[in-house]
Amino acid sequence: MVQRIDFKAGVFLTLLTLIIGGSSQALAHGGHQHEDGPGISLPQVLAQVNGADIKKEAVWNALTQRVKKYKARGMALTREQERVAAQQLVEDQINLHLFLQKAKALGITVSEEQARLKLADVKSGFKSEKAFQKKLEKKNISLEQYRKKIKEDLLVDGVIQKEIREKIQITDSEAQQYFEKNKSKFSTQEKRRASVILIKVDSKNGGDREARKTLEKIQAKLQEGGDFGELARQFSQDTLAKRGGDLGFFTQDRMFAAFSKRAFKLKVGEVSDVFQTRHGLQILKVTGKKEASTGTLEGEKENIRKILTDKKTQKLKRAYLQSLRKNAKIKIYF
Repeated sequence: MVQRIDFKAGVFLTLLTLIIGGSSQALAHGGHQHEDGPGISLPQVLAQVNGADIKKEAVWNALTQRVKKYKARGMALTREQERVAAQQLVEDQINLHLFLQKAKALGITVSEEQARLKLADVKSGFKSEKAFQKKLEKKNISLEQYRKKIKEDLLVDGVIQKEIREKIQITDSEAQQYFEKNKSKFSTQEKRRASVILIKVDSKNGGDREARKTLEKIQAKLQEGGDFGELARQFSQDTLAKRGGDLGFFTQDRMFAAFSKRAFKLKVGEVSDVFQTRHGLQILKVTGKKEASTGTLEGEKENIRKILTDKKTQKLKRAYLQSLRKNAKIKIYF
């Protein structure tokens, strides 16, 4: 049951003044507008879920980030839009509290090791530790706050796993039906892997002629046994130079015609002639090949079960959350 309690502005401000004792510092963090921050005022306690408070600090940072984002785009939010955004964030917090309370009731816990491994997994998606820290700073979140969020996410996942996913059964018939309707998803095109050396054409300094001479010298070095990757690092003017020109695997439709035509005609280990694209003059070396493949039901069955389980989980999660809300005592104070 959700109970929304509204306060008249005058009464609320009077109560707020009594609570904070007239502290100007507290007032600065009490929902009044900072530079680029929200312009609305929020009560210290925004809502209650089964007696547990949801405090302003739980949503204030996210609200501030949202206000700044829209202002930076030249679309500053009105007070009413800020209020709607705050209400959405409070609803998210209510849902989170319901899941966390359910996790406690079910005896679901998260160990420090589980949280550490999850954090390491998240960090692996960043180029460096510095890039990860910069992202936290941009979001105005400390590492400890992020660790807390990770633990909460894992607890929510634990509830979903125990209460929903483990109860889902995917029949062979469902798997076969999905496979027949989505066969193209389980087939792959032929792929090639290639490395490239690019020399840009400078119209003010010999243009095409000078670029071609450079590539001819590189070709001569290759014929003498030179390593394509090392030569790419030394001479290529492409952003891939530091990786030895490696493009990774790609399908024929992902590259310029002049490039893909050669990449898919040459054998692994062969080097192309000099050719031109809008980037400049290039040569490429084919370094790998993956044949086209057509998936089978037996080969893809476990993958299909996971896909269908995920779909059913998303659908059932909404219904599960509604049942949690229906049986909870929820009060919203703004």
